[in-house]
Amino acid sequence: MYPYPLTLERLLLTDSVTDISAKDAISISFVAGSMVGTMAIFISIFATGLENPDIIFSLRAGIVTGSTAFLLILSFALYRISEISEEGDFREDRRRAETDFLRSTLSPIEERVRLRGSIWDVNERVKRSRGVLVVDLRGLDPSSAAALCERLIDGRESLRRVKLRTGIIGKESDSNYDPGIRNAILQRLKIDAERVNWQVIQNSSSVTLRPMGKAPSLRLWATRFGIFSIPVTIVMALAFRDLAGYGLQDQGILFGASCGLVISALAATYRDRSS
Repeated sequence: MYPYPLTLERLLLTDSVTDISAKDAISISFVAGSMVGTMAIFISIFATGLENPDIIFSLRAGIVTGSTAFLLILSFALYRISEISEEGDFREDRRRAETDFLRSTLSPIEERVRLRGSIWDVNERVKRSRGVLVVDLRGLDPSSAAALCERLIDGRESLRRVKLRTGIIGKESDSNYDPGIRNAILQRLKIDAERVNWQVIQNSSSVTLRPMGKAPSLRLWATRFGIFSIPVTIVMALAFRDLAGYGLQDQGILFGASCGLVISALAATYRDRSS
């Protein structure tokens, strides 16, 4: 047994998703904040009237609202990066061990395919891409793909996020994928994925197995809430004070602060999907 559990989408989400640096977090937060701020400007212009819009007020509302989104996303992202960085070099060793474990687990599939007169090299088909284990099902028939899923389920305790690449039916570059493998693995995963705490996420070319996650303890939730609530509540209060307009600043501050507390509470409840 390998030394797991481990700690994703990330995305900002954890190393089960991708690797992300502080520079990436700032860039993502800036782009998201700019989008939110731009939308707030247009909404404010429409709200104040198109015939005689208050441009200065709308610009200020957009800047404050965009800054709110920027700080909220950035604080959450930096907190997650800090959590992940505490693992140090052990994280890379753990990743290599997980990759080796998965290749070893799926080696019987390679032998199964070989006996049928075909080739499926487990070292070539099992790789890590941007922090996520990827299993390429190219060259497998439906029964072999279903058997592969059984092996994954049996080894679930030592695995985190796994992506199964199934190809896109009808796409010329994916013509080597058996069109029946997708239904085969989905039918097999429907039986046991939830039992072993995996969420099945589908897209056009792959099926991803993501840990459902563990809810934070009360102590961890309180720590996160304390970190998020102060900056978020202050910025939200200032944002809604400006959006409320003249004569309603106090109500805007109260509403914004309430929203900030609710958002902080929700952000603090995110699940650890590393195990």
